[in-house]
Amino acid sequence: MAKILKKYFITGLVVSAPILVTIFVFGFVFVKLDNILGGVFEYLIGVRIPGLGFLALIVLILGFGFLASSYVGKKLVEFTESVFAKLPIVKTVYTTVKQLQELLRFRKTIDFRTAVLLEYPRKGIFAVGFLTDREPIHLDSKPLYPIFVPTTPNPTSGVLVFVKKEDFSVLDISIEEALKLVVSAGIIRPYEKTYDNPKLIAGSDENLRD
Repeated sequence: MAKILKKYFITGLVVSAPILVTIFVFGFVFVKLDNILGGVFEYLIGVRIPGLGFLALIVLILGFGFLASSYVGKKLVEFTESVFAKLPIVKTVYTTVKQLQELLRFRKTIDFRTAVLLEYPRKGIFAVGFLTDREPIHLDSKPLYPIFVPTTPNPTSGVLVFVKKEDFSVLDISIEEALKLVVSAGIIRPYEKTYDNPKLIAGSDENLRD
């Protein structure tokens, strides 16, 4: 009987763990967001209504979105950004969140195909770039690959270069890992074993066409 109960307990734990953890995480987030404005309504009406603060926060975010779409709202956002940019501690937090937001928007806007490594802006200096198309563009009868080389820490700006197939190597890391490497100025590194085994650095270029 003890073995049977142990078996059922372990099976139930394995099955229920993902569900319970998911419920706990979403419940924790819900409570935290609800507490942001929930205390205000509790003070005003004298009673705590669960979920009212969360609902009010959603309405407030929608209101900000509507306001930001207008001319006055855009000017207000610009003014707020200029104020935040002058505050020492607030500036660091705001700039970091803003860069992450721009990074996510930029990632969705441009369809990067592959992370590559190329010598840029001169021989002996290497830069991380992104193939914007796996098909070469024929310029002056030469098959050249379009590669976007982003800047640090803002990857939304950079240069577009056209490179021969033999002048760059495909990296065996994801687009997200490569973007983190660029944005963090090399602080956030991809899979550490990449540096221990050079074979893991260069990926296969069999999917590239001349």
